[in-house]
Order: sequence, then structure tokens, then C-alpha cells
Amino acid sequence: MLKNNERLDDLQFNNLFIIQNPKLYCFTSDAIELCNFVKAGSKDRIVDLCSGCGVIGILAQAKTKAKSVVLVEIQQQLAEMSERSIEYNKLKNIKVINAPLQNIHKQIGTGFEVVVCNPPYKLSKGGVVSEKEEIAICKHEIKVTLEEIIKEASKLLKFGGRFYTVNKEERLADIFCLMRKYNIEPKTLKIRKSTKGANVVLVEGKKGGKVGLTIQV
Repeated sequence: MLKNNERLDDLQFNNLFIIQNPKLYCFTSDAIELCNFVKAGSKDRIVDLCSGCGVIGILAQAKTKAKSVVLVEIQQQLAEMSERSIEYNKLKNIKVINAPLQNIHKQIGTGFEVVVCNPPYKLSKGGVVSEKEEIAICKHEIKVTLEEIIKEASKLLKFGGRFYTVNKEERLADIFCLMRKYNIEPKTLKIRKSTKGANVVLVEGKKGGKVGLTIQV
């Protein structure tokens, strides 16, 4: 099932494994923290935007027992690895869509209870851009912007549905402004302090929610 340069990593939960290729983009601890931040029930349907190798969607379903999960990933190699990880783990009710996330609601529908996204953190011209296109797409807003992600999340969510994302603290103002622009009210902010570089922030929002924010440090 593994191809050249690929490895099988133990997710250390429910005997789940994930296929990764270190020459592409491998998930970080931010993805695991985001997954643990997500709240969902057994009747909820989750959409994972910018799903990469599928780690967030796969773990989120295992931890929350969500009814179904849709992984949306623009890069064919990452999407295909996700499909093989799903097959390897013999998982059901998870499907992968290899397509741009812009207007993905027209393909998969709306009314979802949960949308989660581990987005590219950096602006398209912010900082050093990797020479490897596959990595650059994951780290920089080359194929999608933060605004496009939040706009699409709002379209996917039902009223009262929840949006979860992670980013660097330098993008927090952008996140809050864009969430309110598209009718997703920030409800929870979790700050993970870093010993180097910018702190990591995790944000939970509610579509159509009332004003009121809780901060966790």
C-alpha cells in the first residue's frame, strides 16, 4: 500500500495509522491540537477543509464518533494518500474530495454541523516560500486565502454549526474580522504559547452565534 518515500505513522489512538510522505508536507502538532479542540457528536457531519493527508478528519471521527466526514484537499497526491489511509484503517463514512475548496458546497451540499480547517498560515508573499510547490501550497496562501476558507465554511455550515481553525497569533485579527463578516461569531480562543516564534491560536466559532468570547491559555 505504501509508495516510494512514504511511511506509515502510528497515530497512537484506536490503533489508527496514517500514510505520509516526508518529501511532501507532513502534519505537525498543530493539526493534533486542532483535532482535539473539535467538538462533535455522533449525529454530526464534519467537513475538513485543506485536509492534507487526512489526519484531522480521521482522528476527529475516531474521537467524536461523528456520523460522517468529508475531506477536501486540492493536491492530488495528498488526497490519494488520504484515501489509502482510510482503506488501510478500514474506516467507513469518510470520503475524500480532490478539488479546490472554493464553492465546494455546490458539490457536497450544505447544512453541516462542523467545519474544521488547518489553513496555510502565511500570506502568498509572506516570508520565504518553499521551492517545492507541494509544501508551498500548504504553508502559503497560494491556492486559497483565509477569506475564501471562512466564506466557504459559512456556506457549508447550518445555522448554529461550529467552525474550528488554527493559525499563528499574527493572523488572529484577520480571523475574527472575517468570521464576523461571514456570520460566524468567535466563541472560544485557545492560546498555545510558543518558546520560539509566534504563539499558536485555536478558534471556535458559531454560525449565527451571539456575542461572547471565552479565552483559554
